[in-house]
Amino acid sequence: MERHRIRPGVLIAWTVLALGAINQGTVADSPAVGQGVYRPDERFEEFSPLWREGWSWKDEGGERVRYGHPGMPLGGYLFAWFINDGPAPLTVDDVLLDGVSLAQGVPGETEPKVRGVDKVPSSIRFSKLPAGQIDRLIAAGTPVWWKVEPMVVPPGRMGEVTIRLRRDPKVKEVTIGVPIMTDKIVSARVRTDRRQPWFFSISFSARLDTVYAYLRHPSGKGVAPRAIRVDGEEVTRRCTIVADARVDTAAVVIRLDRPFERGSYHFFQADYDDGSTAVAGIGTWQLGFLYGMWGCDNSNGAPDQIGPRFLNDLALHNVNLHMSHCPGPAHEFMNTEAGWKMLADLGIGRMREWIEPEHRPAFYFLTDEPDAADFASQMLDPAERLGSLGQWLVDRCRLFRRKDKAATPLLLNVDNTFKPENWYMYAQLADIACADPYYQEAVQTVWAGDPTNLGAYLKPTYVYAVGTIYQSAAAPDPMHLILHTCRFDFGPEEFPYRGPTPQEKRVEVYYSVAAGAKQISYWWYCPYDRYHGVGAEDMEPLWTQIGLLGAEMRTAGPLIATGSPAAVPVKSPATVWCRTLLVGTDTVLLLVVNDNLASDRLGTVVRPREKTRVALSPPSWLTPSQVFEIDCDGTKDTTWTKTGEEVEVDLGRLDLTRMVVLTVDEGLRGRLQQDYDARFAANVRKLKTMTTK
Repeated sequence: MERHRIRPGVLIAWTVLALGAINQGTVADSPAVGQGVYRPDERFEEFSPLWREGWSWKDEGGERVRYGHPGMPLGGYLFAWFINDGPAPLTVDDVLLDGVSLAQGVPGETEPKVRGVDKVPSSIRFSKLPAGQIDRLIAAGTPVWWKVEPMVVPPGRMGEVTIRLRRDPKVKEVTIGVPIMTDKIVSARVRTDRRQPWFFSISFSARLDTVYAYLRHPSGKGVAPRAIRVDGEEVTRRCTIVADARVDTAAVVIRLDRPFERGSYHFFQADYDDGSTAVAGIGTWQLGFLYGMWGCDNSNGAPDQIGPRFLNDLALHNVNLHMSHCPGPAHEFMNTEAGWKMLADLGIGRMREWIEPEHRPAFYFLTDEPDAADFASQMLDPAERLGSLGQWLVDRCRLFRRKDKAATPLLLNVDNTFKPENWYMYAQLADIACADPYYQEAVQTVWAGDPTNLGAYLKPTYVYAVGTIYQSAAAPDPMHLILHTCRFDFGPEEFPYRGPTPQEKRVEVYYSVAAGAKQISYWWYCPYDRYHGVGAEDMEPLWTQIGLLGAEMRTAGPLIATGSPAAVPVKSPATVWCRTLLVGTDTVLLLVVNDNLASDRLGTVVRPREKTRVALSPPSWLTPSQVFEIDCDGTKDTTWTKTGEEVEVDLGRLDLTRMVVLTVDEGLRGRLQQDYDARFAANVRKLKTMTTK
């Protein structure tokens, strides 16, 4: 079948249309209209004290540059949506921003200089376009990288343009142009000073026949859209739409007339009475709540002995995903036919670093820590290095898409360099936004070189801060957070530091889910070298806690996987930290953490709280008939009363964390408990027995 391919820089004709909704009845009968929006980075100034760097970049006074600071300049994302109304599949090789080619405006460096590998940095500074065109791109916000999805847009279907801007545009309106055919360009005028509603989260049922969408409005209030469209077709009659002005998030459940295909790309649109519109494109996957581990047992011995022992240990600790970085005999075993079979029998998936369609990995690893590698792009000024590998990563995504016929999602892990802008910069690039907010590593670096600023690190706020920022920028895509499980066996001059405490890890997991994480993994298992992992005997209390948390979180997994953070009104004592998730239109998940804790070089101190009561005002559409808790022992009763619009939950003694479910679904608790009994109860009993020995 013939495909249209437009060469970079070709401009034949313009079809310029004002920002407006795609209001067609069906895509096939629609003209190729353009729509776009600018979504600026959301600021979280309350987290500013956490942003420190350990790099060699110094200011004029010889002090280490503090990149992240209150009021720092940020950027945002330009999105545009179009329809391929041509007769053949369309591959877009260029996009025009204010009439300027991005393929030529953000080119790759002709001589790669990033640590001698094949990573090619790109930048507007490498462009050979005339100065006037460069100035237009800078005025439009300075594009860093851009992409079009899906990679091939079928006839009559929609496509999405994403452009990452380093800074907010200096102009109030920009134009995005997309070549549709050799003689036609679809364009959208985008107002950069006007906020539009947006999809904060989109997830799917296991059968991909139901969509759980969560929307936010610039007013900060829950506002119900008047119409919902999927791939241009109005589906409002198949939706349940709920909103409450007291809650910042509206929930929409869409019942599809037929399931989506795994990995297919679809577009969602919400139209509002005030004339505003939210649009988002997203790949279709439901991986469930994933709970993973990096590294493996690197003991000496035969692979067919070490490998099974390691995999059984993962399963006992309720891990259902093995990530990567696994040297030694266990790795050898996992790559055998017997190893793959054992993984499948235990229900443990794998992340892989290259195409293996015969094994159906959970996802592929696009690359690790591009923000750290960006700093090595020394042909650029340090302030312009972040994001320089973005276009190379887009090309790498396209390489995976071409070779992977199974449409497996891609995960990109972003490190902790150029904080906090790094998380905004790369959030929209891959299918799964991943970060590694290592709290213990952050604390170790503060003790080693900046102890006067320790106050911001007394508890694992760093994890919640990174997750909150990253989810805001990645929306509506899912987020994966990697948590630290190592002791730092450094020399005295580098300041060695203890491993994480079980209490810290429990709080970090709760913070992660509260921020929006649908997947969590730990780095790492290997008990060797400078980073002493959780697989060592002396780390057993931490490893046991991870196992118990696995049972707890995976029991709640169906709620986490289809839910979304939302600010439901909660009243609690000053030292009781509460956050909430909406789960569809019938359930609220309440996460509670005892905030009266602090960590130092010796460990973690927690002061339990007696007679703890929390009052929650459920959304107006939800009058709970069941309120219960989930912990590592499954579901359990809790004391609660309803007075007026408030539901008060009597938690009694609060040691560290609690998870409370409020629902109108009479069968939910039974289903969760049945799943717990079948998959986790025996593991928890064994872990507790091991702890008491």
